[in-house]
Amino acid sequence: MVDEGRLWFLDWLRVLAVAGVFVFHTLRPFDDGDWHVKNAQTSEGISVAIAFLGLWGLAFFFMISGAAVWLALRWRTATGFLRERLLRLLVPLVVAYMLLSPPQYFIEEHHKGRSHDSFLGDVKTFFSDLRGDPPLWLRDTYHLWFLVYLLQFALLGLPIFLWLRGPQGRRLVDWIAVRSERPGRILLLAVPLVPVHLLFQAAPGPDHGWGEFVFFFDFFVVGFLVLSDDRLIAAVRRNAVHGLALGLGAFLVGLITGIMDFLDAWWENPAYSWPYVWYFTLITFAVWGWLVAALGFGLRLPAFQRPLPVPLARAAMPFFLIHQPVILVIAYYVVGWNAGIPTKYAVLMPAAFLLSALLAWLLSVLPGVSMLFGVKRQAVSTSS
Repeated sequence: MVDEGRLWFLDWLRVLAVAGVFVFHTLRPFDDGDWHVKNAQTSEGISVAIAFLGLWGLAFFFMISGAAVWLALRWRTATGFLRERLLRLLVPLVVAYMLLSPPQYFIEEHHKGRSHDSFLGDVKTFFSDLRGDPPLWLRDTYHLWFLVYLLQFALLGLPIFLWLRGPQGRRLVDWIAVRSERPGRILLLAVPLVPVHLLFQAAPGPDHGWGEFVFFFDFFVVGFLVLSDDRLIAAVRRNAVHGLALGLGAFLVGLITGIMDFLDAWWENPAYSWPYVWYFTLITFAVWGWLVAALGFGLRLPAFQRPLPVPLARAAMPFFLIHQPVILVIAYYVVGWNAGIPTKYAVLMPAAFLLSALLAWLLSVLPGVSMLFGVKRQAVSTSS
């Protein structure tokens, strides 16, 4: 099984995923899609960048989280695991939702002209009805939908993970691992995911609905599966270049065949069709290719085989929680300037990063506060 000296790469990849989410959100005011704060002028190039990052970045985040579950279950019972997930996910979710979602609601409502009320008036409106559609269950979660998903994934995935650790599950893992030893075979793990994604993605529902839920849950489980066997880890490491070729190739084929125009119309009215089958099959293969590439190169890089600096490790979760409200506050003013997108972004990105990093560091070191924002009580020697 995986030895302790090879676990640090997951921590580094998790930090890179958080950084990727930050960049993604700093670009959102300038793409063609709807968001909480929008610039009057948008950019087609940024829209393509958003499509690229959104294609695999969040799936990568969930895959890393699934891999961390395998590590956590090495040291904990099922009950201990659930207790730890509730402490690390539910507590910061509740705290961040109560403290950070109302300001984001206030900013969005005023930016879009839907409210002219005071901050306290909008806060009262926000808390007047918190019910949302499943699988989020809450309204206006903003970027915290990720934690809502992750908490449910831990609960729903636990029986699967315990089964995979048992005799029958180990036989399945062994069967997959043996067939993944030949070059490129690990990329075929996308094949069984395709029909599942095609079945659910076009299902009717709200934003962040069941189709997206199933899509990300699949990669969460795959992350656990890959880390559960040395042969699968080795296959991912060997096939990093193959994964890069698949991810880039499928992404370019999608662009050439018109996936951007298709998705622009499809998101407004999701439906099953032959173009839907073609494009979402491409998406599944592209995502899995990029995930194999990212995980494989992470395994190869010598710099990722050493511990994260403790301040960086402790500040990762607070940074994730605080970064989007900071971006919205700054963007609210920046998008109103009489300047081009490059000038606005040159101010928004570094300003949001510096302020988010400062606040994340403070939240990670304040006694009694850090635990409320998902910081572990002390640094540990392995990812979990």
